[in-house]
Amino acid sequence: MEDREIPVEEPRRIEQYDVKPQVNGDHRIPSSSPLQPPKKRIRYTEPPIWAQSVRKRGVFVSKMNGKQPATVYQSQVVSSPLVKAETDGNRQVTPAATRQSTSDVSDEPNPSLLGPWEWSITGHKVSQEMTKLVADFIYMNVLNRGDLGELASRGVEIEIEAKLGQLINKETNERYELPVTSECILADSARVGFRSSMTESQHRSLNDFLNDKVAETHPANPGAKSRVKIDYLHRREIDKFYELPAAMHANLPAAVRKQLNPRHTVKVRVTHDKKTNQILAKIIKARIVDLDIHNPQWPLDCRISINFEMKYDGDIEEIIAAGIGERIPDRSKDRLSYTQSHYQIDLTQVTQVTSVNGVNRVDKEHELEIELKTAAVMEQGRRAASNEPHEYLALVGGLIDNMRVLSRTVPWP
Repeated sequence: MEDREIPVEEPRRIEQYDVKPQVNGDHRIPSSSPLQPPKKRIRYTEPPIWAQSVRKRGVFVSKMNGKQPATVYQSQVVSSPLVKAETDGNRQVTPAATRQSTSDVSDEPNPSLLGPWEWSITGHKVSQEMTKLVADFIYMNVLNRGDLGELASRGVEIEIEAKLGQLINKETNERYELPVTSECILADSARVGFRSSMTESQHRSLNDFLNDKVAETHPANPGAKSRVKIDYLHRREIDKFYELPAAMHANLPAAVRKQLNPRHTVKVRVTHDKKTNQILAKIIKARIVDLDIHNPQWPLDCRISINFEMKYDGDIEEIIAAGIGERIPDRSKDRLSYTQSHYQIDLTQVTQVTSVNGVNRVDKEHELEIELKTAAVMEQGRRAASNEPHEYLALVGGLIDNMRVLSRTVPWP
């Protein structure tokens, strides 16, 4: 978008109550970064301790350390009705009317329409397998760590985010395809990459959709009484990157050094306010693990990433004076943040100017990330591990359902 003074820049119909909420900061992973070598798939002989359960009268019963089990009800996750799909070439496309309705389908049956009916032969609804698998993934890589004390003492935060984009077949550089017709979690594969970007029109469509939701949930809207308010914040920032000299690597926590790819340089990202040039953050980021979700019925897939984010307290001038490596081009970010409860959706346009044979080239990317607040995950996971009432599965399910809603909003290019 050459001209940002259009609806993508400012939300429609909400200017009179544009709110500036507290946000979790600036989180971004470059979409074009080299891929790390494949990691061995985590295998464990039994489910995480919070998920060791038995079915009893349709409820979720946790068993732990010989204690009396605490009963926690399954979260109710929406199941979309069967629909007839239209055909567009070799791709099935759900009709637009159904596309909209399936996002808001109630999970409560209407007996007057179905007659005598129950969720299942047990009388209760069965939880979704994908929610359980993602919950296990987050539990094993966030809550079940043995170095949480060290990380907290060194100011290292764990970030959980879901990015929309496309899974890429490294052999063809095209979107990854499988002989499936519904969303599925991929096993680790060295052949699959991820492109965390979308088209400008898809970005604009998401901007319009999210702006509408801000207006719908605002307290001034009479129909918003039962909704959780969505806060909106518009930020314009510039990221500058500096290579951390090898002599300074020893100052990093051991847990962070362990996650750094030895084939890549360690970079410090310094974020400036574009208008005032004030430094907003100095961060070193390290990727821990990814989980890929293939979504063949819709134009965008999803990658759930868990990362370390560490505040860098050193002097940037020392890094500049060291003169290590080539200067990395600055990245200008125009970011719209939408925060509701424990989820923050960042819709970002990134502009980067690079010089090729003395000619400047302007590259733009459009990205969407959904961040799940780690503090909420820690709290609900702790409660689950202690056999206390919890909503851990519902919290993770909310991340997945937000991904589904947004991916189904995006038009095909």
